[in-house]
Amino acid sequence: MSSTTAAPPDVVSAALALIDAATTLLLSADVWRMPGQAEADALAAAERVTRRLEYGKLRLLGDFHRRDIAGAQAGLSTRQFLKARLHLSSAEAVRRLHAIRELVPTVSPTGEVVPPELPATAAAVASGDISSEHAQIISSAIRHLPTSLDRDVVTGAEKTLAEHARNLDPSDLRTVAHQLHLHLNPDGNLSDDKPSRRELTFRRGIDGMDLIRGRLDAEGSATVQAALAPLMQPHPAEDGVRDPRSPARRCADALVELSERTLAAGGLPTMAGERPHVTVTMTLADLQAGTGHATLNTGAPISPETARRIACDATIIPIVLGSEGEPLDVGRQTRTIPPGIRRAVVARDLGCIHPDCDAPAPRCEAHHVQHWANGGATALNNLVLLCPRHHWTIHHDQWRITFHEGIPHVIPPPLLDPEQTPRRNTRHLPTVSGSAVRRPSGPMPRPD
Repeated sequence: MSSTTAAPPDVVSAALALIDAATTLLLSADVWRMPGQAEADALAAAERVTRRLEYGKLRLLGDFHRRDIAGAQAGLSTRQFLKARLHLSSAEAVRRLHAIRELVPTVSPTGEVVPPELPATAAAVASGDISSEHAQIISSAIRHLPTSLDRDVVTGAEKTLAEHARNLDPSDLRTVAHQLHLHLNPDGNLSDDKPSRRELTFRRGIDGMDLIRGRLDAEGSATVQAALAPLMQPHPAEDGVRDPRSPARRCADALVELSERTLAAGGLPTMAGERPHVTVTMTLADLQAGTGHATLNTGAPISPETARRIACDATIIPIVLGSEGEPLDVGRQTRTIPPGIRRAVVARDLGCIHPDCDAPAPRCEAHHVQHWANGGATALNNLVLLCPRHHWTIHHDQWRITFHEGIPHVIPPPLLDPEQTPRRNTRHLPTVSGSAVRRPSGPMPRPD
């Protein structure tokens, strides 16, 4: 059978075989021998071919979905098939199904070819001139135009964006799309500014960090930013070193601190009869040895040192487990630091003991200098106040705490102070007539 009369399955199989052979040849080529300009041209050509192949995959998927092959042969939806056979995520499967509706022509029951919803964008993707990321930006821009606009105006807008996409990167295309919206829908940002469109999701990354993604209406965003603003200011310089955190890092820290303050202050609605709280699960042996890992109530693992820091001042509920990990007995919850002892620590320290920190006592956590899991006493001479930032520093960096005449002092790491001189925070001392009342301390002895 000649290639001009081959059945479609044979044509597709032959095309895929050629693509596979070409890829094998490309992978085996000594590309390092290529002149620079030739390699640059090859990169551009490879990108165009890859984009065209992506569109070819969408055409296959479009027909597969239209004929409901997954449902007819396996009782599955197309999305379920993509997850089970191609091992795609749900989000990627949904994205591709959305793309075939907008970019792939279909055939009606009468045999008539129905053009895609975004014909200009589809043509640009099929030619390899724009990427799927460009197409998603155009899709979002057209989808959010007012339904009251004339169809010819919407078609023109889509064609304009597709033409711009051929010469712009996705970031610049997004700017053009925004400007187009301002022109076609000048009141759109006001009429569409609705709390009902708010969304916020948390997704666990493979590096253990959570990716937060969401959007807020203008009023909601302004409210959140106003609450975060005073907490995301740079910290005062320590030992001549300015706050090294980026604005994005300071914003993230501010969000966590705002949540910590809200939880500590109480007043939130209860859940299942309990106040909102963070739960940490860990064996006593691992807590004492500083090994293994602990688990948060979100299911995320944390390091043993992070668990020790949280356990410094927390509510402990002992649970006896059986050989298969089943709970056999649950004890009563107990505060690691009773309120009376905490009041004594607050009366002595008044705030964070870390040098030059001005965090007051209500913002601080109590820290066991010798951890209670290792036999440290829950007593005034083994407890200090630390703000969350410096509590983390004491647990994870090489700072140490010592007492002199009952007053806590902090010793920096050797890198910052080779002399290892103990330092005291005097910012929280009461004042009389404008002068700080300093408790007698005498000459400081060198630590052992």
